[in-house]
Amino acid sequence: MKLKYSLLATAFLSMSLFSCEESSNDDPTMELPTSYNFENVSYSGQTNRIMLLSDLEAKMKSANDGETVVTADELTAIYENTAGNYDETKQLANKTYSGEDRNAQAEMYEYFASLEAISGNSENLIGGRLFDENGVEPTQMVAKGLMGAVLYWQATSVYFGEDKMNVDNEEVTEGKGTAMQHHWDEAFGYFGATTDYLTSGETQYYWASYAAKRAEVLDLRETIFNAFIKGRDAIDRKDYDARDEAIVEVQNAWEKLVAANVVHYINSSLANMADAGEYYHAWSEAKAFAGCLYFNANKTISNEEFAQLETLLGENPMVATKSDLEAASLLLQEVFGFTNDELLNL
Repeated sequence: MKLKYSLLATAFLSMSLFSCEESSNDDPTMELPTSYNFENVSYSGQTNRIMLLSDLEAKMKSANDGETVVTADELTAIYENTAGNYDETKQLANKTYSGEDRNAQAEMYEYFASLEAISGNSENLIGGRLFDENGVEPTQMVAKGLMGAVLYWQATSVYFGEDKMNVDNEEVTEGKGTAMQHHWDEAFGYFGATTDYLTSGETQYYWASYAAKRAEVLDLRETIFNAFIKGRDAIDRKDYDARDEAIVEVQNAWEKLVAANVVHYINSSLANMADAGEYYHAWSEAKAFAGCLYFNANKTISNEEFAQLETLLGENPMVATKSDLEAASLLLQEVFGFTNDELLNL
């Protein structure tokens, strides 16, 4: 299993508004790099967590044969990285949003228990996927839930937060750069893109992959990727105004990407309401992606609008109605400015 980590890490890494005292902009017209190739870049921890999420999702999907029993303990071992497959200091559990307002970590354990309860029983299988008695697909709630509560949250809100950005940008550690450079690189790592994302034919992971999936209708890849490049370049030049602009650009574009995926799966839900398996699956994706919108400290959607969205989507697909799903889509259009064409075709 150590070999697995080495090979995957090598593959992944190869693709791989705060004030500071000093701010300079010696050449504001200088051309930015076209790829994320800077000196001393390292985000192995983020690579580990993305691989753990991939393993967790694969383990949950292994129960989709209707025969395999997957236990909550097995899923917890991956989630907490106690199986010894990766760097033992890296895990998903302790990076999952867990606050008094919302405890996403506790939600994950509940979904693990739910999957255990329904696995190994073909009666819970519809269209090749496992659903609970209310039509909720635990695998999607976990996979997309952690895309939000770990990857999106850590990048947009933790690593772009004061504690990670108001740090030293002078002392260079070989292979990691300054503390500020390293934190920025770690935020980039959570996006899941190769270092030459816009031109690469290599596999992209999670958010970078979903940006590509939605690109035919709404292409946010260049906006997000170039903002990451702009921010790292600004840090290198100690231009903290430009860095802060890049932070907002990433936060806003990434949030719109999240919303675009909610709209996409609402559309899929509406198109498949007569097919239980496809409808339950699409609704679970829509609901899980919608939950991701919460995890951005600088989010565009207000808490009131987020609560309204959650209500419109309902607690499960059996109580969601066509009119409520359509209203949820229109709410997202109002908040994020989707065109009518985008709303219909995402």
